[in-house]
Amino acid sequence: MFKKLAIVLFLAAPFMASAQNTQVKLGHLDVQSLFLSMPEAKQIDSTMKKLSAQHENEIKRMEEEFNRKLAEYKQGESQFDETIKKSRMEDLQTLQTKMQNYYQQAQSLLQQKQEELQAPLRERIRRAMDEVGAENGFLYIFDTNTILFKSEQSIDVAPLLKKKLGVK
Repeated sequence: MFKKLAIVLFLAAPFMASAQNTQVKLGHLDVQSLFLSMPEAKQIDSTMKKLSAQHENEIKRMEEEFNRKLAEYKQGESQFDETIKKSRMEDLQTLQTKMQNYYQQAQSLLQQKQEELQAPLRERIRRAMDEVGAENGFLYIFDTNTILFKSEQSIDVAPLLKKKLGVK
């Protein structure tokens, strides 16, 4: 048994020695910062602000309509019979429900649109990261927003990626 263990260790020794001589290259960068520094990100932000403003205007219009009908109801409430009061209250509740539904739909649509617009840019960054990693022999490249510690030996790859992507 001891002979077998000695033979295995003897045969494995060259592999372990070569593994110890290999330098492990680790890289890091702030992916979000890189993303925001790209010109396409500014275009996405501009598009999202325009879409958001359109939805905000529609919500404001709905709120104005609700407030107008509420004021009309309050003004004539004492003169309305119960049937009219009930009908107007139902109208107000329906408007309020429509406003809430529209707000939720708008939020969902804005989120989907943002993801749709950002996907090609994120893919471009991912491909550039793969290329930089392969070209420079990195074992791993970490996002500094998700790690708790980074060694001084870790290399900031942001300048390499910015060069690859043509970002200033």
